[in-house]
Amino acid sequence: MAHALSADSSVGSTIEALEAELPELQKQQQALKDDLDAVTKRLEAVSTALSSLQLLSTGAVSAEVATTVAVAASVSEPATGDTAAATADVATEVTEEAGAEAAATRKAAIGRQRTRGKAKSATGRATKTAAKKTAVAKKATKKAAAKAPKSTKAAVKATKAPKTVAKVAKTAAKAADKATEAGTGSERASGLTDNVLAALRKAGRPMRASEVNEALGREETRTNVNSVRNTLERLRSTDRAQRSGRGLYEAAATS
Repeated sequence: MAHALSADSSVGSTIEALEAELPELQKQQQALKDDLDAVTKRLEAVSTALSSLQLLSTGAVSAEVATTVAVAASVSEPATGDTAAATADVATEVTEEAGAEAAATRKAAIGRQRTRGKAKSATGRATKTAAKKTAVAKKATKKAAAKAPKSTKAAVKATKAPKTVAKVAKTAAKAADKATEAGTGSERASGLTDNVLAALRKAGRPMRASEVNEALGREETRTNVNSVRNTLERLRSTDRAQRSGRGLYEAAATS
């Protein structure tokens, strides 16, 4: 019986001790929960700031946005309560804005690439279409030329014929003019020869080419004198005149 009472007393004292310790443990538990919440929120804020700074390093967000995130997360000691919650909210809002800005930038870049691709494709199609049309036009022109009636070709030949005849006539006229000029030149040379021989016979003495030229009443130029001298040499070569001295000519004696 005494043993039973002693056991009951021991249990009662243990219960009292545990009941006395329980509030303290509950306080410690609540403090640990608060610390855990603060650490969790601080971890979220730091992670958000780190992500924003990494985006800044790749150029995906502006420096102003990244700076705001860094300031929001730059608390030297872990925040607690409302301060930590406010910091986390600010970091979350800034991160969402940064993500939206990065997404808009990517969409704009993709849109520009698609626009350029469409423009190049349209230009290529237009060039191919123009080339096809040009080739078709050339083929049509060749076919039309090949199918041209023979009468058209004959007309072209007939048109060219008068031109050919005109060229032949012009060539013949030029040849006739040259023949006439040659005959006239021969006649002139023959007349000069007779005149020179007549002047020598009339003078009855040796004469120089300049004297014969003067006797003929020709202008005293080097060309005229040379032509008379050449004529005198021809007369000498045909034995109708003879040289009686240096530069002197006289008519040959007639039998």
